[in-house]
Amino acid sequence: MQDNQLYQAIRNNDEEAFELLFDKYYPRLCFFSMQFSVDKEAAEEVVSDVFLKLWNNRKKNEVKHLLPFLYTSVKNATLNFKKSSRRHLWLENDDYLVDEENQESKIILREELENIQKIIARMPPKRRTIFMLNRMDGLKYKEIAEILNISVHTVQNQMVLAVKFLYDQFPDKKIKDSL
Repeated sequence: MQDNQLYQAIRNNDEEAFELLFDKYYPRLCFFSMQFSVDKEAAEEVVSDVFLKLWNNRKKNEVKHLLPFLYTSVKNATLNFKKSSRRHLWLENDDYLVDEENQESKIILREELENIQKIIARMPPKRRTIFMLNRMDGLKYKEIAEILNISVHTVQNQMVLAVKFLYDQFPDKKIKDSL
């Protein structure tokens, strides 16, 4: 089911559609929240609150573009959390689990993912966030610009720099071709 269909089902009190939407975006939104230097528990709390508000306000508000709405809500809620807590929490990276039948393939893929994550982590925070929103979440430059309150031109420039940075870091041609 597509996002707009899920959202319409949610507006009609479909709890199963809500669970599907939650399961689909919860990990990504938590990761996004952690980009604002909050720890995993805080990010999970923020994202859960955003989903709870989405459910509670399903009849009151109509969201035209669901994914940008979720990201903007999480960004704002995370910044509000940081402001209210007045403490710095550090980013924690979770390992991505790769579901492969072959254990050896799992190990190799996990090592490659860890290497890519380490390289991405060396990017400046804003560039890393832009890159992840585009490549991991499939958001368009305009959507990213709206979420982060920056110009589309800035998003374009940061993506060029991010891809160039990654390209320069990978000696393996096979990985370069997938960027």
